[in-house]
Amino acid sequence: MNRVSAQAFVFLLGAVAGTLLDQIHVRSGVLWYAHPVLFGQAFWVPLVFGAGGLVLVNSHAVFVALAGGGVPGPLAAQALLFVGAYLMTGVAADQPLLVLGVLVTAWAMRVAVAPSRELVLAGIAFAVGGPLFEAALSATGGFSYDRPDLLGVPCWLPALYLHASLLTRAVYLTLAGRRPA
Repeated sequence: MNRVSAQAFVFLLGAVAGTLLDQIHVRSGVLWYAHPVLFGQAFWVPLVFGAGGLVLVNSHAVFVALAGGGVPGPLAAQALLFVGAYLMTGVAADQPLLVLGVLVTAWAMRVAVAPSRELVLAGIAFAVGGPLFEAALSATGGFSYDRPDLLGVPCWLPALYLHASLLTRAVYLTLAGRRPA
């Protein structure tokens, strides 16, 4: 797959998968959009998730270059684990500290399987940058979380981004030609 095709694939994957996963938050009442147009979501949701996919996947080039990087786990397994984390944020939204604790513990266990500086650095960067971006976007009034804790976002959001770092790493390494062991 050439570079342009790979980037188009990542954008499309982020737009479709992200929008579908966002439905978990819409349907469970975790968040709402000020001007929904389809299924409770704003028209710009797929664009944000597509662009976010590009940023998150491509940022792994920096982390791999700085701290090294191995082969990803099987992409399907990484995707299922991320979907599970996302589901938890919707199903247990009324217990944000429990969600936070479970997601951080699960991430730490996943990283402990094959620990590396790259995994930890990317996780920390995503856990800080993702929620800050969402806080800024939420501050525009385009969407709001039902139970924000700090800066307009829930306390478990950084932990969800920890899991996003592992999935987007697997996508990046797979597109770079590194296959699971």
